[in-house]
Amino acid sequence: MAFTVTTEPREHRQLAVTIEVSKDQVDKELRKAAAKIASQYRIPGFRKGKAPYHIVVQQFGLNNLYSEFIDELGQKLFQEAIVQEAIEPYAQSSLEDIQLEPLTYRLLVPLEPEVKLGDYRTLRVDEDPVEIDEAEVERRLANYQDEYAGWHEVDRPSQFGDLLSADVRSVIVEGDDETVVLDEADWDITLDEENPMEPAGFDRELLGMRAGEEKTFTLGWPADSQSIYAGKEAQFHVKVNSVQGYEKPPLDDALAQLVGPDFNTLDDLRESIRESLRADEQNRVRSRYMDKVLDALIEISELDYPPAVIEDQIDAMLRDMDLRLRQYGLDGIRAFLRQAHQTEEQYREQLRPEATKIALRNLVLSEVIKQEGIEASEDDIEARIKQIVGVDESGEISESAAELADVLRSPGGRAMIISQVLTEKALSLLQALARGEEPPVFAPQTAAATSTSEAEAPVAADASGETTLPAAGDSE
Repeated sequence: MAFTVTTEPREHRQLAVTIEVSKDQVDKELRKAAAKIASQYRIPGFRKGKAPYHIVVQQFGLNNLYSEFIDELGQKLFQEAIVQEAIEPYAQSSLEDIQLEPLTYRLLVPLEPEVKLGDYRTLRVDEDPVEIDEAEVERRLANYQDEYAGWHEVDRPSQFGDLLSADVRSVIVEGDDETVVLDEADWDITLDEENPMEPAGFDRELLGMRAGEEKTFTLGWPADSQSIYAGKEAQFHVKVNSVQGYEKPPLDDALAQLVGPDFNTLDDLRESIRESLRADEQNRVRSRYMDKVLDALIEISELDYPPAVIEDQIDAMLRDMDLRLRQYGLDGIRAFLRQAHQTEEQYREQLRPEATKIALRNLVLSEVIKQEGIEASEDDIEARIKQIVGVDESGEISESAAELADVLRSPGGRAMIISQVLTEKALSLLQALARGEEPPVFAPQTAAATSTSEAEAPVAADASGETTLPAAGDSE
């Protein structure tokens, strides 16, 4: 196919590619398009497929002929151009412009990032100490008190918040007539200062009563009350059968024994909480430390990368959030954005700072893996699969977990496993170096070992595995 290609480097690892199609090729494509249209539509004065080229142009217009082939031709030309110029796109290229006279495609192609690592073998990073927050220990103990709190009979006068069991009878006496308002036995009454019972004052009359005590009193309903007894008074007789208070257990050995059989004393429980907090804090410190190491490595390195690197990371974060929302029974990221009154573009910008951090850390980490020749052996892969799915007493994968293990051994699952193994090895190397410790020595790999190439899907490939050019009018 006759065409010429010119390239121009752009900043941030991008390449401007201009493809100019020869006039002969354009004429050939236009005539093919005219023949196709003539065979599909009846043109006055001609049988289908028999109208000459200039008549088809008059009837349908030259632009309509171009629209018949311009996208498909652009795809073919782009494929040939990247092979001819030995261009290796990092991600989907974007079409910047198309001109018809002469037919010219202008594209912007993202290229592989360039990472020049600093001297990470001499890089040293201080690690934060692991500190336990004693206030959090006490908060967790208080949570256990709340968990084991309950209603208990109390030998004291009643107070707001208590639960009373009482016999209550109230009557309205009008001359010789008597109207029974209440006649309840063992009636449960919660003394609530904020939401008192009717008539007003009933709760307060019960304050200070003990189990076994009786009391008679008179209360009335205001004239403007919504009650059917508005404007009337009733005599109440109350006998309190029991008073219960909602009480928390004291911080003592008995509470510890309630929490679990492993705790004989409160000190045992307190130390267990400390150990749990210490383990959590160690994980957080370790994670923060690795971020500090990678950020320090970024500071001493030179990174040049196309904007697609960050956009890809934002895409990944959106997909992850969409999946998590659906796992929680929600309608995905679009429903979330509608509820938050945000557009996707606004949310992308909100994610951009964190996405940039993650993407740059991944770039330097990938380069360390490459420079160190870190690989994942079949033993590494199988060990990680066992770690994920679990093993039985014999150390083998159980029948119930075999299906999940097979999924992880599939190409997609295997790539994920390899990525995890390579990342962990690289992080352990960087961590040891940053601490000034002897770095781990990875055993020489066999021919079956797998490097980053198998773990990474070709970013610039579509479902067919071919690099594609966006159709005219598409944007990236």
